[in-house]
Amino acid sequence: APMYKSLATIALTITILTILLTYLINRKNPFRVFSTLKNQKQIYLHLGLLAIILFVNKLELQLESTFTNPSDFSGLFFSYEHTILPVIQSTFRYHLLTEITTFFYIIMFVTLIAISLVTYLLNREWKLLYTFLYAIGLNYIIAIPFYLFFPINEAWVNHPDITFLIPAVYPGFESQYRNISGLHNCFPSLHNSISLTVLLISTRSSSFLFRSVFYISVPIIMFSTIYLGIHWLTDMAAGILLAVFATWTASQITEKIILREKRKVPLINSYESPLE
Repeated sequence: APMYKSLATIALTITILTILLTYLINRKNPFRVFSTLKNQKQIYLHLGLLAIILFVNKLELQLESTFTNPSDFSGLFFSYEHTILPVIQSTFRYHLLTEITTFFYIIMFVTLIAISLVTYLLNREWKLLYTFLYAIGLNYIIAIPFYLFFPINEAWVNHPDITFLIPAVYPGFESQYRNISGLHNCFPSLHNSISLTVLLISTRSSSFLFRSVFYISVPIIMFSTIYLGIHWLTDMAAGILLAVFATWTASQITEKIILREKRKVPLINSYESPLE
């Protein structure tokens, strides 16, 4: 498919899809988000901190590549999952399903993150916005040490009966996308944890259409992580636990910040303040 020609075409597809979905969900010009960001120093600060965390994640990939004798704990998961994973993949394996799950794994995963950010900003849903930012950050902060000190190979690498299906749809995956997706960064699964995180936060939105996009997309993304031969079931389970913990913790942090700001300014307007 043309969208998988390069990382640039993937980024363009995600951008177009984000703009279209944001408009359909909110019936607002997505580019109004830039006017919402005017004079919002707190938001820029939080976005900057999140960018630093993502940069550290990128550094982790580079640091990992310098290890001369990296550990490999994949055999642990293989020992009790080696019978079930091939059954799951072979039972459902069908080329159209591979195309659909690849689309959700690569395109919709990032799109869900993007439409969350843009929608919360457009609608000035500050509580959801800050919960989202803290939760995404926590996912990475907690996962990175595991990637460094408890490396787990993708399932297809260790299992002879599992096929890595993405290259059938996206032939350039290993040469292009692999640079931002570590082969040994499986436990916990960030695809599962972040997808579930944005779903859990979306349930607090008043928009049925917005929630529906996540209710439909996230189960497909989570299924794709197993079906495409990438993650172990243990990775998924850890990702689910991480999502629940990160979302709950982020909610608590946000509530405490709001309470603190209310004490400072009792008559604070919840619609206008980026701290509520």
